Formats: sequence, C-alpha cells, structure tokens
Amino acid sequence: MPLIDLIRHGEVEERGLLLGRTDTALSTRGWDQFERQTANRTWASIRTSPLRRAREPAEKLAALLELPIAIDGDWAEMDFGAWDGRSILELRTDARIAEQLDALYRSSDAGSAPDGESGSDLRLRIRRALTALAEAPASDRILVATHGGPIRAAISIACDIAFERTWAFRIDYGTRVTLALGRAANGSTWGEIIEVAQP
Repeated sequence: MPLIDLIRHGEVEERGLLLGRTDTALSTRGWDQFERQTANRTWASIRTSPLRRAREPAEKLAALLELPIAIDGDWAEMDFGAWDGRSILELRTDARIAEQLDALYRSSDAGSAPDGESGSDLRLRIRRALTALAEAPASDRILVATHGGPIRAAISIACDIAFERTWAFRIDYGTRVTLALGRAANGSTWGEIIEVAQP
C-alpha cells in the first residue's frame, strides 16, 4: 500500500481571513514550517493544490529533489463563495452567517456558503483524489501539499471517521499527516493513520 504524506501549507501572510480559494502567499514562518516538515524525506512524486500557498513550496521542493509534480485541483481548499477572503471576526458579527459557519464545521452535509462549495462537494473530490492515489505502486511514498479542509476530508473518507470527528486532530499550519492507503476488494479506499506531525 502506498504511503501518503498530506501536508497543510505553512502560515500565510494574511491571517484572520476565511481562506478557501482566495490566494495568498506564505509568510517567512510558513516557508520554514514547510521546509522543516519535508527535510530529509524522500518521495516518489508530489501532488499539489493549485493555490500558491501550497503550490509554491511544493514546486520548489520538487525542483530541489528532481521529483515529478502534478497540480491537482481536487486538492484545493473548500470554496467559501461570498465569504471567501473575508475576516472571520467580521463574518461572525452577523448571527445568521455565524450559525451557518458553525454548521459547516459540525457536518459535511450542512450546505455551503452563498455561491460556495458544500462539504459534500469537498468530500466527493477528495474521494476521487484518494482513489487515484490508491492506484500508486505499494512501495511508493507520495507527498500531497494541500489545505486543512482536504486533509480532514481525506482522514474522514480513508479511515471511515465522521467528518465532524476530525476536529479531534490538530491540523495547524504545517501539520503533516501520514496515511497508509489501500483498496478493498469492493473497490473502496481505506486508510490507516501512521503519523500526525506538528511543525
């Protein structure tokens, strides 16, 4: 079974915002977090979200290690639609929005932000991404540079844990989660958490 290292991008320059598809750069500390979490490790290949906070350090690492890299939109962060890029504190001053935000954290079936993506949509594309990774040779180790939402969805799907239970795992900036990934006889993907490494 392949080993998959899912790494959340490091700290970003613009903090306190609801960052889904809003693109922003890593801070100096964010680059350092990524570099520490990937130091002295080897992979067969790298996959990355197209968003620059994940993609730029992944591309730099791929060039350094001379590894193949694929940009995969399935690993992008959840699209928060009309809320994307706005201050979380500001959004929470509206009681209706605050209630909707809380619902999104409680359940992947809670709907979506206006013009945004639902938790179910997120889980659907992460299931597709995991299925593709499970096809890799059993000896491969693959790095996926991504975001908090996709990592939680991957844990939920691969380990058959309710999405809302994944908040028991701390997945801060720079956190790396290692999964052993396999395919069951019926074609479904299964996983085992090998390590959760904080930066």
